[in-house]
This record gives sequence, C-alpha cells and structure tokens, in this order.
Amino acid sequence: MILAVSGGFVSADEEIDPAERIHSLEVEYEIRRDGTVVFEQRFLLGVAGAAIRRGPLLSYLTVFQGPGGLILDNELEILDVRRDGEPEPFHVKRGEGFLSLYVGEPDRLLEHRDHRYLVRGRMEADWRRGEGEFSTAFDVVGSLPTLPIDEASVVVRLPEGVAPSRFTPSVSGVDPAAERNGPAWNMREEGRATVVRTTAAMGRNRSFFVNLAWPSETFATKSHWLKVMRQHPRLPLAGFSAILLVWALLLLVRRVVRA
Repeated sequence: MILAVSGGFVSADEEIDPAERIHSLEVEYEIRRDGTVVFEQRFLLGVAGAAIRRGPLLSYLTVFQGPGGLILDNELEILDVRRDGEPEPFHVKRGEGFLSLYVGEPDRLLEHRDHRYLVRGRMEADWRRGEGEFSTAFDVVGSLPTLPIDEASVVVRLPEGVAPSRFTPSVSGVDPAAERNGPAWNMREEGRATVVRTTAAMGRNRSFFVNLAWPSETFATKSHWLKVMRQHPRLPLAGFSAILLVWALLLLVRRVVRA
C-alpha cells in the first residue's frame, strides 16, 4: 500500500490530529455470475485540515496472478463518488498494479468536521482457480487513508444458491487487550450474504481481510484467457508463430520422407 501521497495518505511516522480518523466504515462486495465484482465503500471521515485537506486519497491494488503465472489486471473502474449525499468531483490515476482515486477539488478545502463518503466501483473476476473451487480475498481497509478506524464491517454476497465452502476473516492492529477474549470480529449469515463486523477500534497500522472459497461447479465464469489475449497481446501472436513453425517443420519432414 502507498503510505505517503499528498492529500490523502500520511507517512507511518507523521503526527496526526486526533480528530482525523475514520469513525465508521461499511464495505459491500457482490460477486456476480458473469465474473464481475461490484463494491461499495461508505465511511465517515473526520477532517481537521492536517492529513486530509481537500479530500481522501484511496489506492486500490489491481493486479493478480492469472493462468500460467501471468500477471493480470482486474480492470477496476470507479463508478460514483459522493460526499454527504451529493456527487463529489474525483479523478483517477493508474499506475503499475494499482489505481489511485483522488477525491475532491484541488482549489477547495474541506470544512473541519465529519464528512460522509460513498465510493462505488466494479472490477473483473480476479479469483484463483483451484482443484474443485474458486477462492479470493478482499482487503477491506487497505485502500483507505492510514488513519485510525473506530469500527468497520464488510458484507460479501455470492450469487443466489451459492454458499461459501470457506470464509475466514482476519483483523489486526487492535488493542491487544481487546483480543484476550478471542478475535476482534464477529461473523453472521444473512441470507446469501456473510457479514463480518469488528468489535474493537483499529490503529493506523491495521489490516482487515476476508478470505473465501466456493465450489467451482456452482457457477461458471468467463475464462481468464480472453483477458490474457487482451492484456498480453504478444502471447497469442507468439503461440500462433509457434504453430506455424511446427506446421512448416511437419511439411518439411513429410517431403523428406516421400523423397
């Protein structure tokens, strides 16, 4: 994760105003049968003009390992950004393996108070294909500014009729005393959704992941090879050239045998 970018992220050793924190975070992921994932982030952000001045900067990892060990991009796109219920200006920059979302206007400073943000986005399937199952992981807090988080929750929805075979949350960065009675989270099922909610505040050096898997026979997804051909166009050309070479060699051997 990027930790030091002006406007949204703060370096790990930089002092911050106690008023600047993420009071609450709610994230929803919906995995669809067509191989896309739509997500929505809602967070209440305290602004005091120290680390956050014009708006938060969010950074999303976009690369994953595809077939044959190839590195692919999940083609994440931001669909909508809102602040306090109204559309908020934003722009994105794509880097090698990540997307940065700059929220706010460069010539406007935010009022020093709590602001409620909503970010909607969509990405292509980036899950791994194992023996008899698909699996993936969601980084719930990694895209956000490195500020303390008072409470966070995540909802993951699979297609109708599909149940996870494994679902494992992981939360770190909470007060050690809060973990003495068990994990700093609780989990429940709500229809086809799995909900995980933290039970303790997290500091700046924190993480919140959910890892899940489901039987591969439950629903089919688009092949990653279409994405391979689009993102690595030289590979299909190299494969076609190899086929032509083999075909030419076979013709040559055939003529030699006939002679």
